[in-house]
Amino acid sequence: MSKSWLRWLSWFLFATLFATACVGLANWQFDRRDQAVSKIQRMVDNYEKTAITFGSISDITLDEVTLFEWTPVELSGNYLVNQELLVRNRPIAGQPGFIQLVPFQLNSGEVVIIERGWIPANSELAPATTMTPSDQPKALVARVRLSELTPNRDSPDGFATSIHLESLETTLGTTLEQQFYLRLISELPGEASSPQPLSKPTLDEGNHLSYAVQWILFALMGFFALFWAIRQEQEYRRIEKDPTYVPRSQRKRKRTDGDIEDELLDAKS
Repeated sequence: MSKSWLRWLSWFLFATLFATACVGLANWQFDRRDQAVSKIQRMVDNYEKTAITFGSISDITLDEVTLFEWTPVELSGNYLVNQELLVRNRPIAGQPGFIQLVPFQLNSGEVVIIERGWIPANSELAPATTMTPSDQPKALVARVRLSELTPNRDSPDGFATSIHLESLETTLGTTLEQQFYLRLISELPGEASSPQPLSKPTLDEGNHLSYAVQWILFALMGFFALFWAIRQEQEYRRIEKDPTYVPRSQRKRKRTDGDIEDELLDAKS
């Protein structure tokens, strides 16, 4: 008997470790949902705000800039058109395309990346058209966006795989604003042709909550399976010791004609 309980104790420890891992994964999904909800709330709060000046956010920390994500910003200066980049692998509605990035030098001297919009790809997966803006002075209104993740592969000259500001600064050899880049809303004077404006992102927090609940259920199911297995073994042991013992599962089951026939045959034999 002691060996049996030692075996079940080891299985209980395993179930506990499994449940701990499941709870950890559930908490990870809860954290991811909180991050998604925070991003959605920032967009709801900031998207339609009155535009602020570039100088009001140019010298604040990254944590402070995060609070201004999606806020419109006004700035004046000119594009550095000879440093245009295209971000690859940015499909829209299933169509391959590119995001156009052009550094913009403010009248005060700072340089910030402007995300001007989307350019479709042709049949050879190259940009279908050239939409390089003029270098004449312009007044822009654009939304604050945060740097993307570090690119995981190299790109040919004139292209990028991620809007990762530190990597773009190295690629261009130009000192860039590192806390944020800007997504274009409007520019004056305008251009004869411009990339397709990027639409407002969908407000979707994802499936993180349902995944978290699933991990919690998995943790409970581990203990339930252990309890069921222990009960089953106890039933089998009682049947071995007492042939007349009726398992709980059969006590609640309604007797059928086949059961009665089996009992009569057993009695005759």
